[in-house]
Amino acid sequence: QTGVIRSTVNYDPARGTVSAWGDSYGNRVDRFLGGIAYLDGQRPSLIMSRGYYTRGVIAAWDFRNGSLTKRWTFDSDVSGSQYAGQGNHSLSIADVDQDGKDEIIFGAMTINDNGQPLWNTRNGHGDAMHVGDLDPSRAGLEVYKVSEDASKPSSWFADARTGQILWQTAAGGDNGRGVSGDIWAGSPG
Repeated sequence: QTGVIRSTVNYDPARGTVSAWGDSYGNRVDRFLGGIAYLDGQRPSLIMSRGYYTRGVIAAWDFRNGSLTKRWTFDSDVSGSQYAGQGNHSLSIADVDQDGKDEIIFGAMTINDNGQPLWNTRNGHGDAMHVGDLDPSRAGLEVYKVSEDASKPSSWFADARTGQILWQTAAGGDNGRGVSGDIWAGSPG
């Protein structure tokens, strides 16, 4: 109501060396995403990320008793190169494993509520993604995503709990856009 700053912390991760994020001219180092997740199933946590073309870092923060405190940090440089370059231009938050706690769907991978990787398709970066009960004939949630890597499926549809690919389209270059929606009565979902 007043605009008074309640708490402030340094951004995690720091910028560091610009070229460590995928280019040397400053574009990919300044790719940020954010959201709110109920990582403990009860109270909101702030989710902030930097990078998605190469290195990807996601930090979870709790605002409790007037202060921001870090819950955890996921860093592809620490977790392994298989997690680099998996992010999108957006992230989604959902309880994909139905344990009452939210996960972070970060493009081609999902980070569990505890900051550890849950799954990774290794299909890489893309622009568009949708998460929800996209196929009502299946239990649980699904993820639909497009890919920019010409050697990967142009788009894919996966179980949101496991990352198991349910169907995919052939590789076809940079597929920058895609939408999942219920548009035909002959095919629910």
